[in-house]
Amino acid sequence: MPATADLASLRAMGRPFVTTRDAAVRLGLSVSAASHLLRRLTEAGMVRSVRRGLWAIDPEAWPMQLAAWVVAPYPAYVSLWSALHAHGMLSQIPRETHLVSLARPQRLQTGLGTVVVHQVAPEAFGGYATRPDGVALATPSKAIFDLAYLSATHGKRFQRLPEIRLGRDYRRRESRAWAARIPSRRIRTITLTRIEGIERDAEATGRG
Repeated sequence: MPATADLASLRAMGRPFVTTRDAAVRLGLSVSAASHLLRRLTEAGMVRSVRRGLWAIDPEAWPMQLAAWVVAPYPAYVSLWSALHAHGMLSQIPRETHLVSLARPQRLQTGLGTVVVHQVAPEAFGGYATRPDGVALATPSKAIFDLAYLSATHGKRFQRLPEIRLGRDYRRRESRAWAARIPSRRIRTITLTRIEGIERDAEATGRG
């Protein structure tokens, strides 16, 4: 089968990305042969290498779609500055794609840009929806909660925030409901205080 036909078969799976192993199964090849094929397609500019063993087969694939792939089998979703920008709550374009996950914290260099993985406890994981384009995106309230929670658990990196516009879709009750799940009274109090500070700053500048 010509390489272009193989690529068409992979794209027919309806995924933006494919692993070498999944490509091998789909095409009835050995893993080694599938890897060789994908490298050839990459050299031809038809596929992009994202990370070792992971390939972008959709020419329109973009970093925010990586959440379901880069830390698998752990779940992850787009949050923090990336989600705020996607919701129109932050005008500044983040230079990195920020994910929240149960996986260990890490900074990943990919063929689509830098992805930063932030770890949260199981009780703080969730509050996102998967869009038709495959992006698992935190709700506005959950993105604010994640910023506040990580500032309470990870310190300085999350202390200084750019100007945030809360907007119509922000739900104060939702962010506080997430805070109520935190078992540590100390972390819960710091998180709530941080949420209130973000809201207050937005209101003071007419962005609430």
